[in-house]
Amino acid sequence: MHPPRISKFKTIAQTEMRAINRSAVLEYLRLAKTASRTELSTELMISKPTVMRIVDDLIVDGLIISLDEREKGARRSRELLALNTANNLVFGVDIGGSHLSGIIATIGGEILYQNRIAVSWTDTESNFQTLLRYIKDLQKEALVFPAKILGIAVGVPGIIDSSNGAVKIAPSLNWHDFPLLERLESVLDIPVIVENDVNLAVLGENWFGIGEGVDNLVMISVGTGIGSGIILDGKLHRGYRDSSGEIGYLLPGVEYLNNEYPGFGALEGLASCTGITERALNHLKSTTSDIDLSKVNAAFVFDQAREGQTWAKKIVNETIDFLCLAIANVSVCFDPELIIIGGGIAGSMDMLIEPIQKRLKNVIPFVPKIEGSRLLNDAPLLGAVVRVFQKCEDYTVVHVV
Repeated sequence: MHPPRISKFKTIAQTEMRAINRSAVLEYLRLAKTASRTELSTELMISKPTVMRIVDDLIVDGLIISLDEREKGARRSRELLALNTANNLVFGVDIGGSHLSGIIATIGGEILYQNRIAVSWTDTESNFQTLLRYIKDLQKEALVFPAKILGIAVGVPGIIDSSNGAVKIAPSLNWHDFPLLERLESVLDIPVIVENDVNLAVLGENWFGIGEGVDNLVMISVGTGIGSGIILDGKLHRGYRDSSGEIGYLLPGVEYLNNEYPGFGALEGLASCTGITERALNHLKSTTSDIDLSKVNAAFVFDQAREGQTWAKKIVNETIDFLCLAIANVSVCFDPELIIIGGGIAGSMDMLIEPIQKRLKNVIPFVPKIEGSRLLNDAPLLGAVVRVFQKCEDYTVVHVV
C-alpha cells in the first residue's frame, strides 16, 4: 500500500480562521442588513471579544458603519451595524459579442452609473485597446462619486485561467492565451479581476437576482455563444482547467463526433442566437420568401414563430430540443435546485420554459426549477460587484443559517 499523500491535508491557521470569521460577519450583515455586535456573536457563535475586534477592523477599513439606530427589544440599547455600501464602489464591465457595457455600483448592488456601446471587434490588440478606452471612460465618470473604488471585474466570453487572469480562448475577440489581467494591471491603478462572463452572471443572480439564497444553481446564457456558470454548495465551480460550464461544446448527437470545433462549439452552432440566425438565413435563402434578410436575427425568428410562421416554429422547436439536451445533461451531472436561462435569448422566455419543462418530465430523475433571468443584461455587471467584493476582501464563502 502506498502511504497517504500527507501534503494534501491542511489545517486551518489562525490567519485563515480570522478571514473566515471576518467573512461570516460581512455575510451576515449583507443578508440581515443590520445587526448588533451581540447578535453577531450569538448568531455566528463567535466570541464577543473576537466579534469586537473584527467589527473594529471593518469600521477602520470603511466596510461597515455604525447606524444612528438602536436594537429594539434588548435590555440595553445596542447600536446597529451595517455594510457601508454607499462608500465602497465597484466597476463592472461586460464584453459582449457586439457591445461593451459597464456600471459603477455600490457593494450593495445599487447602480449609480450605467453605459452600453456598440462595438465591432477586429484583431487581438485593437480589441484590447477598445476595452481599455472604455474602462478609462468609466474611471472618469467615477470622479463625481466621493467614495472608495474597491476594484473592477471584467466579464469575458471565453475560458479564463483563474491562476493568472489570462484568456485561454475567446473566439469572438480573437484572444488566445491573451494576458488580459497582466495588461490591464500594468495601466490601471485599481485592483483588477478577469472572469468568465457567465460566471459573473450566476454570481449576480445569486446575490441580487432570482437565485438569491440558492446554494446549488446553474446559469445558462444563450447569446452570441452558449455558456453556463455553476454554483455548488455556495461556491463558484470552475473545474480542473477552469472550463467547467462550457456547455456550448456539448454534442447534440453522435453525428457531431469526429468533427473539429476550433471556435464555437457544436451546440453553439445550433442553439445560440448566432446559430438560430444562421439556420433561419439558410432556410430563407433557399425559399422565395420576400423577407428582408438584413432584419433576421434570433428575436425576429421567435417573433415570426409567435405569428404562426411554420418555418420559424420549426427552428424554435429545434432550438428547444437542443437546449433540453443541454439542460438534461447539466441536471443529472450537478443536480441543481435552480437553472436560470439568460443572455440574448432572455426576451423569449415565454416560448422556452414551459416547453422545456414538458420535454424533460419523466426523462431525468429530477427536473430542477427553471426560471428566466431577473437581472437580464445586468447579471454579469452585478456579478462583478460580487466578485470584486469577495476578492478584495479575501472573502471566504460562509453559510449563515
